[in-house]
Amino acid sequence: MPTFKPFPVFLVLAVALVVAAVGYRSWDADEPDSVASGGVAAGVPGGSRGDPSGPQPGAGGPALNASTVVVHDATGATLDAARLFELGFAGGLVIDRDTRAVIEAVLNSMPEQPTEQDLQRLERTLREGLPREDAERAIKLFSSYRAYTADVRQQMEPLGVPGNLQEMNAFFDKMESIKRRHFDDATAQALFGAADMHARVSMEAMFVEQDASLTLEQKKQRLDELRAQLPPEQQSLIPQPGQPAS
Repeated sequence: MPTFKPFPVFLVLAVALVVAAVGYRSWDADEPDSVASGGVAAGVPGGSRGDPSGPQPGAGGPALNASTVVVHDATGATLDAARLFELGFAGGLVIDRDTRAVIEAVLNSMPEQPTEQDLQRLERTLREGLPREDAERAIKLFSSYRAYTADVRQQMEPLGVPGNLQEMNAFFDKMESIKRRHFDDATAQALFGAADMHARVSMEAMFVEQDASLTLEQKKQRLDELRAQLPPEQQSLIPQPGQPAS
């Protein structure tokens, strides 16, 4: 998948708040959750995002034109928005954590408040570049994601950064309820699940570390329990009591 520049347009508020509170670290899961139309996608994609082996503009593929929504990756390459989506071997749009990055990158390439014409351009780009059913699902994903981010801004921003464990649980529970309002369970898990788990566990670890009522041994036991909830490659991000994160 192409590497995109950071998205100034929108960072999901929950993660932004965790950044401010605990220094959210980037992560890389070896096998992220994914779903495809009709079920769970196979681990190996049938058409990977931005695959240079596929048709490219100027190389025998469809040429980009003024009506095509394009995204520039970190190398400056221009990519048709439809080509960023991945299809499984058995067909169906693959939905995973990378899909969320694609959605944000495409939205970042458009005006912050897109007009009806902007949205029509996006729909046309997707319909021209994806199979019919996959294009419709991608269009629905964009619509749901835009509605989700609007609700997050409106409902979560006034809450501020959680100040204790009770507020943290209420914060993430509310975030979860907003997600379920806009996405089915499988899609919400595929788009947000691993990142949400990391954010929630990391913030709880911060509160455990700061809890003066706990002994060093109690802190160690609770942090070990939290660390075990994360994939092996992320566990070192939760330090032992009194130690900085690695």
